[in-house]
Parts: sequence; structure tokens; C-alpha cells
Amino acid sequence: MSVLRGKRLGIVGAGNMGQALLGGLRAAGVPAGALLVSERDRRRCAQVRQRFGVGCVALEALLRRASVVLVAVKPQDIRDVLRQIGAARRHRNVLVISIAAGIPIRAMARLAGRGPVVRVMPNLPATIGSGISALAWGRGVSAADRAVARAIFQGVGEVIVVPERLLDAVTAISGSGPAYFFAVFQALREAGVRRGLPGEVAERLAVCTALGSAKLALEAPGRLPGLIARVASKKGTTEAALKVFRRRRLAAVIEAGVRAAAQRSKELTALLETRVGG
Repeated sequence: MSVLRGKRLGIVGAGNMGQALLGGLRAAGVPAGALLVSERDRRRCAQVRQRFGVGCVALEALLRRASVVLVAVKPQDIRDVLRQIGAARRHRNVLVISIAAGIPIRAMARLAGRGPVVRVMPNLPATIGSGISALAWGRGVSAADRAVARAIFQGVGEVIVVPERLLDAVTAISGSGPAYFFAVFQALREAGVRRGLPGEVAERLAVCTALGSAKLALEAPGRLPGLIARVASKKGTTEAALKVFRRRRLAAVIEAGVRAAAQRSKELTALLETRVGG
């Protein structure tokens, strides 16, 4: 990660995603000495010291030393963090990257002061290095800052860039999406059990089939109808199932769920902006 060379990266919050980012950065060759963590939970501090060999310091110390600050705290804790970042920015330039769900860039900027802000929506598979993160830029984010943000999240999976106004849709598809697939796996598991399969066998069949199918889809972007046709031979077993899905309007059910998730994301963003914006 040449774009990160010479930078001191600070991560505020060492929960699941904070530790996933630490792991991705260390695996990509970022030295432990270039990383700092601030975490109020002493147990988590001990974990990151032991697992990653990085220092765990007070937030004030992190802000004095880091040139890039990744905010990975819960939304209810972000207000105080951003205010401290704002105080630090009066004396030095700091790139702020936030994965706090639902906090828009304009709300962060009001507390964190002038300077570049990047908002990111990662998802749960990032914790095993197989996620996809959507990045949205605030004003004044330079090409160099954008490269830094990309490099950090490429350590935990794929990266896409979208306008901030599309992050509610991103949340509904990829942020919430893992739960949709887990629900499908569970339904397939139960259907298999009802047909005599042991539960663990049915679950493994469902999960491994999904994994292989996802790999095929990634190799043929935009060609989902063709992939469906490759499996669904005329008058075969797959076609019988697909007819039931069409008759029961599976696509409409999924659309309704995604619409509900996106609307709830908008509502939560508006609520959190009111609470955080100050």
C-alpha cells in the first residue's frame, strides 16, 4: 500500500469493524508502528495490542499523532469524538473517514470542522476480508485522500464509490444484505430437513452453492439472466422451482423489503443528523 507509506493511521473504536480494518491493514503490510487505536474498553485495548501489536492510547494522544483518523464508534458516541477531532483540526490537517452508520457528511463537518471527510458503508463480511465498502466523498477530498481511503478499505474486500445520496440504497442492498442471504440459507436448510436431509448437510449444501454461484456471477457481471438459463433446462427441476417463485412474486417481495430498508435508512439518517449535527 504505497499510498499509505509515511502516514500514521488512527482508528477510534476497536469493535468488530475496527479490528477488521486493523487486520486488513496489517495483512497488507502496514507496520504496527504506523497504527494507533483509541478504545475506552480496556479488554479491547488488550486484544488489539496482543493480536496486532499496535498501541492503544487516549483519543487526545491519537489525534495529536495521526494524519488519518478512522471513526469506527457507534452513532451515539460519535458527537464527542467529532468535537475532539474538530479541536485537533485547528492545528493540523487530518483526513476523517467515518463508518458510523447513518451520520451524513454535513453533520460530521459541522462538528469536525473544515477538512476532508469520507463516509463509508462497509458490511459484515468485511470482518473476514470479504466485504464490499461503498465510499462517498465530502467537499475538499483530494485525489491523494481518495486513494488513501480506497487503500484502507481494499484491505477488507471490494470498494465502490457512490454519491452520498445513494448510501441509503447501498445500505438496503449490501449493508443489510448479508441478513437476507442468511435468511435464504435458513429457509433452504429447513426445506432440506423436511425432505430428509440432516440439518448440517442441508445448510452446507445451501451455503456452498451460494458461494460458488456468487463466484460465477462475479466472473460474468451483468449476465445474471444467462446464468439462470444455464441452470434452468426446459421442463427441468430448476424451471419448476422458478415458476413457483414467479407465481408467488418473489422479485416483488425482495423489492418491497429493499424499499423498506432504504426508507428506514433515510429515517434513521434524519434522526441521527438531528441528534449529532449540533
